[in-house]
Amino acid sequence: MNTLWKPHPGPQTEVLAINDVHETLFGGSRGGGKTDTGIIWLLKNAHNPKFRGLVIRRNAQDLSDWLDRANALFNGASITGKPATIKFKSGAIIRTGHLKDSDSYIHFQGHEYQNIVIEELTQIPREEDYLKLLSSCRSTVTDISPAVLCTANPGGPGHSWVKRRFQIGIKEPNKAFRDEISGRYRIYVPATINDNPTLKNADPDYVKYLDSLPEPLRSAWLFGDWNVFAGQYFDMWDPKLHIISKEKSKEMGFGEHYNTKYMGIDWGYANPFACVWIEINKDGDVMAYKELYGTEKHPYEWGQMIYEANKLENITMSYADPSMWIRNPMSWNNPATQMYSDTCIANALMGNGDNPLIPNMVPANNSRVNGWRNLATFFSHSEDRKPKFYVKEGTCPNLIRTIPDMVRDEKNVEDIDTTLEDHIMDALRYAFTSIQAPEEPTKKIPKLLQKKIELMDGNNKRNWTYQFKG
Repeated sequence: MNTLWKPHPGPQTEVLAINDVHETLFGGSRGGGKTDTGIIWLLKNAHNPKFRGLVIRRNAQDLSDWLDRANALFNGASITGKPATIKFKSGAIIRTGHLKDSDSYIHFQGHEYQNIVIEELTQIPREEDYLKLLSSCRSTVTDISPAVLCTANPGGPGHSWVKRRFQIGIKEPNKAFRDEISGRYRIYVPATINDNPTLKNADPDYVKYLDSLPEPLRSAWLFGDWNVFAGQYFDMWDPKLHIISKEKSKEMGFGEHYNTKYMGIDWGYANPFACVWIEINKDGDVMAYKELYGTEKHPYEWGQMIYEANKLENITMSYADPSMWIRNPMSWNNPATQMYSDTCIANALMGNGDNPLIPNMVPANNSRVNGWRNLATFFSHSEDRKPKFYVKEGTCPNLIRTIPDMVRDEKNVEDIDTTLEDHIMDALRYAFTSIQAPEEPTKKIPKLLQKKIELMDGNNKRNWTYQFKG
């Protein structure tokens, strides 16, 4: 027989030898041989007529590329349909799918697939969507254990949750660890292009291309470095700087009765409802110090919870999701329903009567791009300049968890990807409606030079001052 494919020593061989592990992440740099390994991994049980496998890729074009590579290795199997179904002479079947929309995640629920391959796992924005796919990985077939093989490169909208789930940088790579809740095992197997000599020998210029990329893409794609995050929106976020203790917050003047306080509210029922409290000290620094976060509560229930949380507070203004004032929230695109009403979510949240549960609640400025830029300016810092935004330690776990997960939208890099869990970030953006980003500090002109400038002609004065400050 002709040898169609043979694993290289190292990660490819190790992945194909894994047993009794429910979730395997084969990840790292570009060109590590991950796709071919996933194709061969599915063949391990293709001799069994009851075997059912599933392959998931990001979109139809990516899936078509996978099928072209699989066709050369699935010798004798028939591939038909769109999305394709692969049938083996043994009776085994592998189905394929892609994630073009949110409904794709529930399309396979209720099915049984003993083995699932998910390519480009970091392109799935939310861990919840991955778990929906994972629920279909089960086995009633003797001698076939349910298992998932995921491939991924660092970066993408799902970078943070994938890194957390597989404990990259925490657990030892190439060594399975047990999930404390499910009792099942996971493992992360890293690979780089150096582990794929076939590609290196066939296309040496590809390595040069990866080496020529700007950071952080170079570290992510060439070395498989998960500590860098290409596309992260708030890449200036540093928990060591931005999260401050209770004692530190007092030293900075937070907690004084004369400080201004705002609330930001983002409505959600099936999606999370989020509320965040912020405070401004005398120096213009902003600190988030309280949050509410959850699902499946009616507006009045959230209103009661906010009322209880505000009993000892003096909130200047509450800024909320403007869509809460729509009479029928399901008819956002109908101009006739975009009006204030006694039956809108905002009024239900505030409660009826002369003493609303949430006083001074008004629609927030919903300019997303300007809002994100404003937040990024407060987050920013340098060697000689501290950030202007902080989070009080132990008070806002969902905000702290979410900030580093935000990535840029592929079509509009000035915006955040709206498929992410951005609800509490929206609430924070709303809370900043009345807070303008501080101006960048400019150089002070010495008094002697200032006197000389005053003697200059108008045009010369303007040009010289511009060049000096620039």
